Amino acid sequence: MSADAITPIRMPKWGLSMQEGTIVSWAKAEGEDIREGDELVDVETTKITNVFEAPTGGVLRRIVAQPGDTLPVGALMAVLAAPSVADSAIDAFVADFNAAFVPGADEDGDAGLDTREIDAGGATLRVGVVGAEKGGTPAVLLHGFGGDLENWTLTMGPLAEERAVYAIELPGHGQSQKAIPDATVAGVAKTIAAALDALGVERAHLVGHSFGGAVALALALEAPDRAASLSLIASAGLPGTKVSADYIDGFIAARRARDLQPVAEMLFADKALATKELVEQLSRYKRIDGVEDALAALRHTMLETDAFSRLAARVGEVRAPLLVIYAENDEIVTGLDLAALPHTAETVALQSGHLPQIEAADAVVEALRRRMA
Repeated sequence: MSADAITPIRMPKWGLSMQEGTIVSWAKAEGEDIREGDELVDVETTKITNVFEAPTGGVLRRIVAQPGDTLPVGALMAVLAAPSVADSAIDAFVADFNAAFVPGADEDGDAGLDTREIDAGGATLRVGVVGAEKGGTPAVLLHGFGGDLENWTLTMGPLAEERAVYAIELPGHGQSQKAIPDATVAGVAKTIAAALDALGVERAHLVGHSFGGAVALALALEAPDRAASLSLIASAGLPGTKVSADYIDGFIAARRARDLQPVAEMLFADKALATKELVEQLSRYKRIDGVEDALAALRHTMLETDAFSRLAARVGEVRAPLLVIYAENDEIVTGLDLAALPHTAETVALQSGHLPQIEAADAVVEALRRRMA
């Protein structure tokens, strides 16, 4: 930072659907020296609460937004500047910024989220698409049990800077049809292969989380030419792993939001991330006709068959470059046997719960970009 530079600290955009954020608390006080990467402020959205890190160094000269303030994306939260910059110059900068700021004006050129319904071999699935116009090999993201494309809200935008990204909602989930044609892992993988056909995607970087990881693994084994790479995040179906019956049964049995709260907390190392909004969203999903039957069918596959152990025994057959991201504080999928993975597999350990793509989003994106390069 030059001696006279003034750097605005603006409300970040975390995920394609984020429009505003609320200041929870500041980790630094006015007058403190800030280094690039320092934790600066906690921001809450309707989806998550996350820490915003300083994009550069300097002195925190002015905190503009106070705890409890809700600001649109891009709005001024604070100002960094050298001690030599006069207070009057800071005052003028803040006034000019706020006078000129137009919410949403900086997003015109951003890749937006396009959602569409497709026919995947007779199953109607919802797909979120970002960067469809990009060349190269696309990325295909598959969420886990009870999830939807919102699980990838912090992943899709960054990956779409280099390629098209497709987040497919599995049958029984999100806004996809609730009836699952074949609730086996192989059957769901077949449906995803049909979805890729419908999207015109012949070959993709496959990314799967939890149950979606097992589906991605099955697809890469049965149709190896379709997998440019395979990235598995907190994935079932890997050597040694076990899926928590307490979580699966608790999720299925919960009838009210208060019943879902402790179940949702199992997803995170930081239990505060199981927000009221998240729990209410899950509760609304649980009330949709057909969801209970769909989840029960998947429960049978996950807990009462040997589908995952059979997949684990075949992981050495994967031809695509393999990335395994696992969470040190995962309460849902546990017991990964690293020694049993192929020696060519890249492994990344993260200090998070079962949703590292939310709780450790930057590290997940970095690892995925490296694998897809």
